[in-house]
Amino acid sequence: MVPINFHQLRTELRQYLLNHKNSLLESIDPFNCAWVCYALYSEGIKNNLELLELFQRMLRWFEEEKNNLWETQRNLAPISAIVWLSGEINQKIDQGIVTALAEKVKQLNPDNKWSPLRDPEQVFLLSLGLKFADDTAKEYLKKVAYQRIDRGLLKVQILYTASLIELGEEVASSQSEPQDPSDIITLVWFSERYGGDKHKSWEFFSSVKDQISFDLESSSDRERVLSVPEMAMLYEAVVKETLSPDPILLFDYFPFHHKIKQATEVLFKVGKYASAVFQATIILNKEIQECTGIFDKNEVALVQATMKSINDPARLFIKFNDRLDTDSGMNEQRGLALICEGIFSAFRNPKAHEPDEDELVKLDPYEALEQLIIIDYLMKRIERAKIEKQKP
Repeated sequence: MVPINFHQLRTELRQYLLNHKNSLLESIDPFNCAWVCYALYSEGIKNNLELLELFQRMLRWFEEEKNNLWETQRNLAPISAIVWLSGEINQKIDQGIVTALAEKVKQLNPDNKWSPLRDPEQVFLLSLGLKFADDTAKEYLKKVAYQRIDRGLLKVQILYTASLIELGEEVASSQSEPQDPSDIITLVWFSERYGGDKHKSWEFFSSVKDQISFDLESSSDRERVLSVPEMAMLYEAVVKETLSPDPILLFDYFPFHHKIKQATEVLFKVGKYASAVFQATIILNKEIQECTGIFDKNEVALVQATMKSINDPARLFIKFNDRLDTDSGMNEQRGLALICEGIFSAFRNPKAHEPDEDELVKLDPYEALEQLIIIDYLMKRIERAKIEKQKP
């Protein structure tokens, strides 16, 4: 899997979305405007001036066109987005608008070729606003979504599933394999927003990220230019991933020492975090024994025998630097030895004597990663150290 620079991707996507936002302020496309608002909302409401500016533009559009806009079915999804955003930013919702929206939705014919109900991107926006409507409108939209959920590409299935979830239904996501970048983008969005196998979804994305573009003018013939809704969904997924990274992705991306990775990968990926850290401490202990030739001591005693005879640096078996005749060099030697002692005392010993579910040793994945990285650092420092092997 090729690593994804999520922070860079977030920055790039945000800039293209803001470019769209600026264009929409001048010449509004209500549907795309709604999706850009949706994307910007993923950053939160507080101090989100870009979102509030675009939302105000949508409100002006509604006021300026309200006598005519109800006759255009494509306007229903943006109107629904206005209702939803009004609720999210604690702005008073006009129940007259909600009632009119609900009535118009119930009049839509899903068998009509141009019906918004045949477009899952519009249906998703409708599901957001209809949460404030009466049950009959919600039930009608649910019925349509259930009827169409198994039709078409994976993207279609996922968006209808998401719409049903927004309307309060418990629906499992499709197990189909993605066929194109559009499917994959929708899949990572669903995994981040509603829960799923984020690691696998981002693996799919990693395989196609060089085949997509955000800009029609600079794209090549081989690149797929994303639509505004696709950019919005991808942006929300990236925002969520940067705020709460998937632990398995973090594990895969971190350049662990090959011995640490080999010993811990399976355990970590099945959620046995304490066991993964315990195995890493065993690897560290074994590394110290093998490189020094001292096998009759374990853990803390081994550290003290190999790294801490600082009153006589010549007696050290592991020398972390070649400046042990200076205070700075001695301080680093002493500090790394203490860290290594701490690994065995705090990370290994409790895990060796208590069950994994005990509160003393129970770890979440991020704590496990932090401990593994500390162990990994010591492994690499020992590998770079000057080693004196015990004479037979």
